[in-house]
Amino acid sequence: MAEELRIAIRYNTLDVPSLPSHRAQQVASDFAVLKLSRHFSNDQDFIHCPTDFDSSASKSVWILCDFNVRDRRPDLHNIPTQFWKVNYANNQLATFKLHQNNAKHFLSIYPWGGRDNIWEYRLQQKGAISSD
Repeated sequence: MAEELRIAIRYNTLDVPSLPSHRAQQVASDFAVLKLSRHFSNDQDFIHCPTDFDSSASKSVWILCDFNVRDRRPDLHNIPTQFWKVNYANNQLATFKLHQNNAKHFLSIYPWGGRDNIWEYRLQQKGAISSD
């Protein structure tokens, strides 16, 4: 299996050629095909979406994509992270551009590989509850 990888991708909500509810999946799928040379897998990949990813207004949003998830883990320090921006020319072709960003605080609020209860995860990260 390929290396575990966390990718943050910024896109404009109205530029993605997909139904509003499918935008994040479309962006993640396009990234997997164009940059990882494989299809997005619901079994080994996970998308973290903001609440406004399907906005009907034009706005820039970030999604987080965890690729090649092997195990759930509380520590993200050893997982390579990259930031990208994507543009869709004429609402068709995705063009990804590497973006320099230092938003580790943003990344750490989302558990690696997803969790059933994200609020419990966040409390664990703050030390408010134990992780037993």
